[in-house]
Amino acid sequence: MKFASWNINSINLRKEAVLNWIITQDIDVLGLQEIKCEEANFPKSFFTDSNYFVEVVGQKGYNGVAIISKYPIEVLNRNIPNFIEEISQARYLEVKIKNYVFSSIYVPNGNPINSEKLEYKLSWIEAFIEHAKSLLKFEMPVILAGDYNIIPEEIDCWDEKVWKNDALAIPDIRFKFREIKNLGYFDSFRLINKNKCEWSFWDYQNGSWNKDHGIRIDHILINSYGADKIKDCKIDKSPRGLSKPSDHTPISVSYTHLRAHET
Repeated sequence: MKFASWNINSINLRKEAVLNWIITQDIDVLGLQEIKCEEANFPKSFFTDSNYFVEVVGQKGYNGVAIISKYPIEVLNRNIPNFIEEISQARYLEVKIKNYVFSSIYVPNGNPINSEKLEYKLSWIEAFIEHAKSLLKFEMPVILAGDYNIIPEEIDCWDEKVWKNDALAIPDIRFKFREIKNLGYFDSFRLINKNKCEWSFWDYQNGSWNKDHGIRIDHILINSYGADKIKDCKIDKSPRGLSKPSDHTPISVSYTHLRAHET
């Protein structure tokens, strides 16, 4: 099984790129973030006509998450349970596909740091941590994939000084990422790529792509049932170099086949 995550920055602008990528890369399940449309305006038929299953949690013009799968989708949660504020912002979709629990996650940005936006980000992550803890009850792989808007460590950005006062990298935010991992989740990219510097986001401004001034903020966190079955985790830079790309590029993780009695 091959799972992936991609902040697409408007699905209706880039649906062809998404379909082409999941076909050529043989992706089984893709979580999308920042689809920027309500469910009624998501191009579902574009994907279902190619025999994919689709679930959407949308919001007009902002945010929004979706999941595209080769296999039937059982929806578990369309928001973070018991976090009322999240319902007005479409940021979370959790499903079961075959013998996997998979979530598409879009964490708030939090900037500027001296504002209610950072307070909202911290409260959102707190609620997410509590829910992530509850997901550990599943005796199967749990995959928490998405745009976390968190630069975990200095190795994950092109210049630490540029980000030291940004809501993506301040100590309080990095601590929250470690807190999620301390529950029993693993950063799949770091499991495979111990010291590699690769980015999943390049700003549209200041020639960031051409200068390779990027950051790694798109993550796939996995529980112990997933960690012992992981084969590979890759960030695919190629879509960022296409015409009119998203400012993010996809990350994917591959698993060995589960034993027959586990499926």
